[in-house]
Amino acid sequence: MTSHAVVMACNAGYAPYAFCMAEQIARAHPDRDFDICIFSDEALALPPSLAALGLRLVTLGADNPFLDIPNPSRHGHSTYLRLLVPQHLGQSYDRILYLDSDILLHGGGLDRLMRADLHGRAIGAVRDHQQWRNPARQVAEFRRMGLPQAGYFNAGVLLIDVARFAAKEVLPRAIALMRGKPEVLLRHDQSLLNLLLRDDWAELSPVWNWQYTSASRHFAALAEPRLLHFIGSRKPWADLKNQLPASFRRTYRDFQTRHYPDRPDICTADPSALGWPDKLASSLLRHAISAGRMHSYLARFPDPFRAAP
Repeated sequence: MTSHAVVMACNAGYAPYAFCMAEQIARAHPDRDFDICIFSDEALALPPSLAALGLRLVTLGADNPFLDIPNPSRHGHSTYLRLLVPQHLGQSYDRILYLDSDILLHGGGLDRLMRADLHGRAIGAVRDHQQWRNPARQVAEFRRMGLPQAGYFNAGVLLIDVARFAAKEVLPRAIALMRGKPEVLLRHDQSLLNLLLRDDWAELSPVWNWQYTSASRHFAALAEPRLLHFIGSRKPWADLKNQLPASFRRTYRDFQTRHYPDRPDICTADPSALGWPDKLASSLLRHAISAGRMHSYLARFPDPFRAAP
C-alpha cells in the first residue's frame, strides 16, 4: 500500500468540485504513487464515468465530534473535517496532502511535494495572503490569545506528517479550545490550526496555495502557481458577474458536461455583466504598490519543492 495520499474533505454539496480536482490530479500524475481520497461525513455518489480514476471514498458517518460544537462557519461543521483526516486515514498513510475543494490544479509535482523536507514540523503550509506583503502583520487570533506575532498559514493546503501531527494531539486540543474559547476562532478551523501549531509548521512556497484575490491575480503569471485556491465567497462555478477569468469557469463547465450532464449549468456567466473592468484600475494600483514586497516574498522560494529554512 502506498504511504502517501492526496485528500479532499467535503460535504455532498462540494463533492462535484472535489471530484473535478481529483480528475485533474489523476490526469497530471498518470504514474502516481499516491492515493487520491475524498473524505466526507456524508455518503457521496461518484459518477460512474469517474470510476476508472480509482478514487478512494471514505465516509465518516455520524462519528463527527464537531457536530455539537458551537461557532460553525458559513460552510457548516464540514469545514472541520480536515482535522479528522489524520486520525481516520493515518493508519494507511504517513504523509497526507490535504486540499480544499475550491482549488484548481495548474501544474504537476504533487508526488515530489509530498516528499518535501518539513524540518521535523507537523505540517507544511503556505502563509495566509494577509501576510504575503507584510510578514509582520499581526493577526487577530494571536492578539486575542495574548500571543506574540508569528507567521500565520492558510489551512486550504496542508502537507501533514501524520506521526508528528498525532504526537501534537491536535484533535483533542482543538475540541477543548473550541469549547473553552469559541470567540477567538475568527476563521474557525484555520484559527484552530494556527493556534495549536503556531511554532510547528514549515512554510511552503505560495505556488502550492495561490490564494486568488484581486490583489494577487496579476502576480500569478509571474509566480506560476501549481494550485489556485479560490478563497472567500467568489467561486468560478458561481461567477455570474465575470469577475474571474473565463478559463476557470470552462474547466468546471467541461467537467460538468462530461460527468453531470443532467445538472443545471453551474457556471454560466451573464456575458453582459463584466464585473472586473470597474475594479481593474484599483487592482493594478495595488499590484504596483506591492510589487517590491511581493518580489521579496517570492524570492524566498527559489525551489518550489523546498520549504523555507
